Amino acid sequence: MRPFCFKAAIMTLLALALAMPGQAMAAQTGPPPEIVPFTQFDPNFDYLENGSSYVSYNGKGKASIWGETIATRRVDKVGVQLILQRWTGKEWIDVFKGEKAELSDSSRINKTIDNLSVTSGYYYRVKAIHWISYGSTKEEGTRYSSSLLIPD
Repeated sequence: MRPFCFKAAIMTLLALALAMPGQAMAAQTGPPPEIVPFTQFDPNFDYLENGSSYVSYNGKGKASIWGETIATRRVDKVGVQLILQRWTGKEWIDVFKGEKAELSDSSRINKTIDNLSVTSGYYYRVKAIHWISYGSTKEEGTRYSSSLLIPD
C-alpha cells in the first residue's frame, strides 16, 4: 500500500506543478525536427577545428545570439557570421542576419548580438557560418544551435 501512496503523491505534485500559472508555453507551431547541433566539419579540414552557437531568451520579447569559431592554430583570418532563424511549422526562415565578424592573425573569434526581437510561441535557432583562411587554404562550415521555444 505504501508504494501506491508514494506514486499517487508524486503524480499529484507533478499535476499541480504543470497547472501553475506561468509554467506552460503555448507553441504556435509543432516542434521542429531535431538535428544534431554539434555536427562535425569536414574531416579533411586542416585548420577549421570547431564552431558553436546558441540562442538565449532575455525576456520581454528580446533574445541574444552567440557564436564562436576555433582554428587549430593561428591563421591569417578567422570568422563567424550569425543568423537567427524562426521555425514556421514547415521550414526555418532567416529573421536576422548579422554582419560578418573576422579577426586577422588569430586562432579564434566569438561574437554576441543582443536585443533581437523574437515572438512568443515560436521556435528559434542560430545558423552560424564559420571560416578560416590560411595562405591559399580557405575552409568554411555551417553549424546550427539547438532550438529554443520563446515562452508566453
